[in-house]
Amino acid sequence: MCDLREPKQNAFDNACYAFADSENMEQVAKQCGINPTMLRNKLNPEQPHKLTVGDLTAITEASGNYCIINSVLLSLNMVGAKVDPNANQETLIKRALENSVHAGDLSRLALENGDEIRLPRSKRNELLDKAHKSVSNLVLLMNDLENKTSGLSPFLSMSLDFVVNGAPIPGLS
Repeated sequence: MCDLREPKQNAFDNACYAFADSENMEQVAKQCGINPTMLRNKLNPEQPHKLTVGDLTAITEASGNYCIINSVLLSLNMVGAKVDPNANQETLIKRALENSVHAGDLSRLALENGDEIRLPRSKRNELLDKAHKSVSNLVLLMNDLENKTSGLSPFLSMSLDFVVNGAPIPGLS
């Protein structure tokens, strides 16, 4: 049991480092009402201060950076997908093409780094970011599909097609 804790803790620590490297800590701390030095200490595993769930959600919402939460979910064998509440409903073709773009980017990154024994942290984070964008796009695609096939709209559409294509209507035929 203890053997599994170390890799999970290392992944969490690396996510904290990635967050601290990619974000303006002064600005994030100010938005969250946390002392900037205290936030840096909480993100540094060498310090005694620990990141609380409340702090984690606050810094994630303030920054829009989900790398620490994604690390926690991956340690539980889960994947999170950020779905933009302001995302427009797109055509299925556009969503599928966006997915192809993300898949192409992932393939390119895999080819560029395929012969590496170890990935540098920056490349690893770039790959993870692209993979999460791809998953989010797939969730939006599934959401769009659900919206197109539920409710009254599909019934009305099928009914209109039925009548327009020459269906016999009682009393008119």
